[in-house]
Amino acid sequence: MDKKILIIEDEPDIITYLQTILEANGYQPYVATRVQDAWELIQKVKPDLICLDIMMPEETGISFYTQLRDESEYDNIPVMVVSGVIQKGEFDFRSFVPDEKYPPPEHYMEKPIKVDDFLNKVEKLTSANGHF
Repeated sequence: MDKKILIIEDEPDIITYLQTILEANGYQPYVATRVQDAWELIQKVKPDLICLDIMMPEETGISFYTQLRDESEYDNIPVMVVSGVIQKGEFDFRSFVPDEKYPPPEHYMEKPIKVDDFLNKVEKLTSANGHF
């Protein structure tokens, strides 16, 4: 069975790019362009990995992430932040979420995405069996 990857992204070009990469490498991508739609997909497909953009319309990816970590049914789904939001060369999660009860996402990948790096990290995160 293909690993299920939920892409939460609002930019059509990025969606197409990530979907194409994932499908060509044996993954089953699902797409939500709004955080509200992401919740419906999580309940329906129970993804093996979530690729999350930070800057989303209506509700931020960070807000979604903290809600996800508050849900015991879904808090073990690994999250890879895929975003253009960068500070001093790296993603400073604590500048967005100072509350220590929330662990940082399992990985951060800066746009533009490098295919090999992306696929290596997807493979690692989907085969970790809950251990990162």
